[in-house]
Amino acid sequence: MAKNRKQEVKIKKMLLLVWTVFIMALISLGVIAYNKRDTVKEDLDMSFSTRFSYQTNANPDINALIITYLSAMSSSDQATLQSCVVDPTQYDNMSTVQSQSKVITAYKNINCYTVEGMDENSTVVYAIANISIVNVESTPLDMLGPYYVVKKDGHYLIDNTMLSQEVSDYIGKLNRTSDIQDLYKMVKDDEDKKAEQDPAFKEFLNRLNN
Repeated sequence: MAKNRKQEVKIKKMLLLVWTVFIMALISLGVIAYNKRDTVKEDLDMSFSTRFSYQTNANPDINALIITYLSAMSSSDQATLQSCVVDPTQYDNMSTVQSQSKVITAYKNINCYTVEGMDENSTVVYAIANISIVNVESTPLDMLGPYYVVKKDGHYLIDNTMLSQEVSDYIGKLNRTSDIQDLYKMVKDDEDKKAEQDPAFKEFLNRLNN
């Protein structure tokens, strides 16, 4: 009987040890989870330094909007331009667009790189396209935007109004992220390459920069 009592005590001690280990494990997991929460929050706060924050051609409706808008820019299509933006009165006077369309005659191979906006109904869009320039054989890449696209009544529109300081600051931070800077670099590298190969394009750039 004494032997059984000793065995019971031994089992109780073993169970107590197991429970102690189990509780310590739970505490450790809790600490890890808490620290992880802080890490996730820190990652969110530092999300502007996260690589590849954009998505490529992820939203067909936004792609269609940008393609339609750029096509209308190159053809000076006033009605279409007005249908693509929040404030259509910006295109009541088409003189600037008409002047530009005499130089940039087409936008082709358009790709949209999108980043979430300030809320669920907004998106920042960087578009890259090959542009056709009058009297220039090359079709260099160009970075267009960023456009602040908003969803209103189920439709996407380019917000061409005066953006709030908060939105402007947000876009400014996005512009400085490494992944967006890589997009700008890709465009600049293509521009430099085309300028070396095409004297007419190089002359166009010189006139543009002077």
